Amino acid sequence: MLIFKLMSLLKGYVVIRLKSANYEKILNLLQRKGIRMWDIEKNEQGIKLKMSYEDYVKYEEIIKETKLETVNKKGFAFKLGKLKVRKGFVAGLFILLVSLYVLSSLVWNVQVIGTNNATAVNIVKILKENNITMPVSHSSLKPKKIETMLYNNFDKFKFVEVYIEGSKLIIFVKEKEPEKAEIKSNEPSSIISNKNAIINKVIAKSGQPVVKEGDVVYEGQTLVMGMVKSKTSEEFMMVPSEGTIYGKTYYNFEMKENKLQDFEIATNKSKNVYFLQISGNSIKIVGDKDPFKNYNYREITVKIPIISKLTDIALIKGTYYEQIIKTVEIDVNTAKNKMQVNLYDDLVKRCSDDAKVLNSSLNFSEDDNYYYLRAQIEVIEDIGEKVRLTMPEVNKDETKTE
Repeated sequence: MLIFKLMSLLKGYVVIRLKSANYEKILNLLQRKGIRMWDIEKNEQGIKLKMSYEDYVKYEEIIKETKLETVNKKGFAFKLGKLKVRKGFVAGLFILLVSLYVLSSLVWNVQVIGTNNATAVNIVKILKENNITMPVSHSSLKPKKIETMLYNNFDKFKFVEVYIEGSKLIIFVKEKEPEKAEIKSNEPSSIISNKNAIINKVIAKSGQPVVKEGDVVYEGQTLVMGMVKSKTSEEFMMVPSEGTIYGKTYYNFEMKENKLQDFEIATNKSKNVYFLQISGNSIKIVGDKDPFKNYNYREITVKIPIISKLTDIALIKGTYYEQIIKTVEIDVNTAKNKMQVNLYDDLVKRCSDDAKVLNSSLNFSEDDNYYYLRAQIEVIEDIGEKVRLTMPEVNKDETKTE
């Protein structure tokens, strides 16, 4: 509907009044001729309607025969005649439109997303070294070439995307995550504990186990040592450790939930606001910002025919939907279910993938304002973590014989 009104204003329309008693016959005649009419209103003085300027000129004789009275003429088409004699105004308007077009076709600044300030500064420096300085026209920027340039100059970039948005050159980068040093299967290693636990079961395929069932171990303690005694001599050899060590671990949780909670509920009220967007900047033209105390805001961009195609100008329609805050009292069962779900979600994040829950102790309580959950969960899980073994450096001076 908004686009239709904008097109009507650009092409021009005529407001017409019909005082004849047989208005239905005349309206049917106009419709058969293909004349489009809208905003038809009936009042004591007759009928008032709107039709396009194009139809008004095309069927002018029929309109005169039916004795339709022209009330008003609106739109850009009717202003052209006046503008012809105001040459200075027309020239100024033309210069303004050309200036807007030129300004909207230039990129004025660079925005780097996804990295720290130091890297962003280096990216801008690389652009300058390759003769890409602001402002610069859209047509002279080649996003794919810039992406290739950044890949060649920065080894740490995993992903680079370059695009133009209004008057900005947006550079989105994602850096490579540091790769974990993998331990090869034939590389000497030991297995240590990654948690405090009580040993439940030791399955050692290679290496020397140094703990047994029932032992209490702490985080960082060695479970399987990658040093074994040689069968042919008294020396020790470094070997890769392989195995699974299950430990009994305990997790303690304390949670609370408000008895009274606020929820946002939508009403049937809404208000619109319109902005004119020029080169990425928005200027309010109609409506009020923040018309409600609490609201949900949505907006859509409407391209203006011809103007949006030639320039970076568009119309934005924003809608504020009113919401009210309603305080609701949460019952005990709802609170318990929510806290238990949160508890087990947190437990899954803290345990290993093959963990099994042995026992759980849940204690619920409440006061005037909160529900409380205190819990202890007993779990059996793999607590082993493989670490690399390295040969200690030997001081060459010590190896010299006197």
